[in-house]
Amino acid sequence: MSSRYYFNLTNGSHFIHDSEGCQLEDIDSAIAFANKAIKELRAEASLPSEVWQRWEMEIRNGAGEVIWVVPLEPLPVKSCSLH
Repeated sequence: MSSRYYFNLTNGSHFIHDSEGCQLEDIDSAIAFANKAIKELRAEASLPSEVWQRWEMEIRNGAGEVIWVVPLEPLPVKSCSLH
């Protein structure tokens, strides 16, 4: 059974509310949707990574409860040394 999920953006001070949401199959589908939306947002905005610091996408269920949080800030890339 599908559910409606909402994808709000926040940095703790500012809040961008998703009033429409999206009907998706399950939480895994909602997380995949959020990751794709964040990737597209980064590509379209082409802003430096510092801009995304502390911003998160909250995935909320129909009751308004936060069920997952995805940071907008890219994760640091770890380098490996073969020495």
